Amino acid sequence: MKRRKRGLLWIAVIIFPLSLVTSVYSSDELGLKPRVPADKLAEVKGLPNLVPANPETLEEGREIFMGKGICFTCHGSEGRGDGPGGASFNPRPRNFTAADWQKARTDGEIFWAITKGTEYGMIAFEDMLSVEERWMLVNYIRKLGK
Repeated sequence: MKRRKRGLLWIAVIIFPLSLVTSVYSSDELGLKPRVPADKLAEVKGLPNLVPANPETLEEGREIFMGKGICFTCHGSEGRGDGPGGASFNPRPRNFTAADWQKARTDGEIFWAITKGTEYGMIAFEDMLSVEERWMLVNYIRKLGK
């Protein structure tokens, strides 16, 4: 009998927090809501990526992510949205490793968010990173999802 109670306790310890994760976070907080304003979304979705994804540009994108772009501060070094700088954001920074988010966003939308920032706390990088650097980041962010 003692063993069964202990087993039930462990189930409660594991299952209850998982149920909180799914009930507390809306689909927006899980990263599926577009960050591009509705009046710009159609235009932005069709933006073509100007930089080919190859080992050189992906490495440059990683260097920007971890350095000049300071992306890791909020998105975490692995792009999971768990960086210390984003801990107080609501919703949390994007988890670039999430397959559902990768499928839902176009390169143009990612580029726009990097360029213009978002209403949820992400700053605009259009004056800090060149157009080419922002497209390299898009490619690197896509790599994080694979």
